[in-house]
Amino acid sequence: MFLILNHNNSFIQILHEIIMRFKLESCQHENGLFPASIGSKNKLMNEYFWIRDNYYVYLAADSLSKLKIIRAFQKIADYNKKLEKFDYKPLADFNYIHPRYNKKLEEIPGGWAWVQNDSVGNLLEVLSQAKDKYYADKLVKYLATIEFWSCPDSGFWEEGKELRSSSLAACLRGLESYENNFGDNRKTREMLNKGYESLKSILPNETPTRKSDLALLSLIYPGELNHNIITKELKQKIIENVIPLVRDYGIIRYHGDKWNGADWSLGEGKEMQWTMGLPWLYLCTGQKEYLEKTREIKLRYGTMPEGIVDGNPNCTSCLFWSEAMYKIAEKKFSKHEI
Repeated sequence: MFLILNHNNSFIQILHEIIMRFKLESCQHENGLFPASIGSKNKLMNEYFWIRDNYYVYLAADSLSKLKIIRAFQKIADYNKKLEKFDYKPLADFNYIHPRYNKKLEEIPGGWAWVQNDSVGNLLEVLSQAKDKYYADKLVKYLATIEFWSCPDSGFWEEGKELRSSSLAACLRGLESYENNFGDNRKTREMLNKGYESLKSILPNETPTRKSDLALLSLIYPGELNHNIITKELKQKIIENVIPLVRDYGIIRYHGDKWNGADWSLGEGKEMQWTMGLPWLYLCTGQKEYLEKTREIKLRYGTMPEGIVDGNPNCTSCLFWSEAMYKIAEKKFSKHEI
């Protein structure tokens, strides 16, 4: 069970001191991005840079750190331009825009789940907000070329390919960002319409075969999509699909998840509890109990572990994605924005 604490001034002071000792922005690499972690026993987490993770860190970071992420995203877009990935329909998974890069912001060789369309939506959203129309146009062209509305991908959890609500939502959010910053046109409007029709055919589930999935929270936070599509009633159904995944120390990704942060050894009833899920659910519902649980994790460990297995942190004791979600949640709470 959770650590039982009295939430008085002493608790808040201790928690504040822990937060002040850890500054997320201090972990930014010289290439402008954040690795998934620092000090993880899974060395890949320290050496590789995911677009998705950096998108969520971007939402939490200060203005200078945001600018560095934007410039790194521009370099990734330029790198993919040189590989001509904007110009031709992919003939193999390797030809899609990759979601993960090395310290030089280059693709990492070797077989892997390359098709992750949500990462492309993340790139488009951020570069559109940065008023980079040159690369935003190329990313819109790419999404049209792959026909994202009917393109199965490996999504948030980098697993088998299906058509996924979370990936569709990220692409749609990117396109809406494009229209908000550069104006709408017939092409983007047609893409949005096709994307929303595809999304409606799956919701409130994550995929045609999976009802409950932590990734569904991305349809509510960050940023709400078209209110005529993602209605108040539909949001409630999405939350209802996620609530069964809530555990003491986090939220499991889905029922039967075997991943423990290093290998596939878990399964039904033993799933790893992802700490980022708790502040994320708070941001989606405004229910303070989820923020309180997050605070207890932060106080107990000093940093936000990637996940908890059998009551203990997994091999990644500090996941920057989790740290970012916690930082955003505290900021929202302090401003009473929820």
